Amino acid sequence: MIQRLSSRCRGRRVAAWLWIGLGAALTTSCASTDPKSEQPVETLPRVPGGLVKWEAKGKASFTHQGATETARFHWARSTPQNDAITVSGPFSVNRQTIERWDDQLIWRDGEQVRPLSDLDPDSPALTALTAIPPEALGRWLLGAQPDSAAWVVDVTEWQAISPWQAPSRVTIRGSGLEIKVIISQWEFSPAP
Repeated sequence: MIQRLSSRCRGRRVAAWLWIGLGAALTTSCASTDPKSEQPVETLPRVPGGLVKWEAKGKASFTHQGATETARFHWARSTPQNDAITVSGPFSVNRQTIERWDDQLIWRDGEQVRPLSDLDPDSPALTALTAIPPEALGRWLLGAQPDSAAWVVDVTEWQAISPWQAPSRVTIRGSGLEIKVIISQWEFSPAP
């Protein structure tokens, strides 16, 4: 014989399932997790600021004197003294490469090579890249703090990149500049 539940009993059962669902949502939404290890991001150690070999991809906006420029970037650090940064506009238009050799920034467009400081000084992106100590910017992307009070680095969001947590949103301010960076992909090699 099939029994029908009274509307009062059904209401209690629905309420119980809602409370269980709400409890589960609250306990899992408070911490982001690494999908591979299911470990909360907050429990992972932060990526070392002095890490040597790494790559990052993402977007950046550069604001100076009310003007803003945006670009996509692919940053590759191969040694503590060398970086290769490829920047491009929307749809990968105007792809340029900036190389760092120790404390020099070099602009490369095909076969043409010039110091970055020789380019348009009215560009917020170029103003930012020439104002920041070249060796510092890569460390700041990793979440390291500046050595000088002239610059402020604020990591507002972290992501799990096993075995570390690495920045996914970074804001850099100083010398009348603001740089907002969203890092969508990190690659560390050799992976520890």
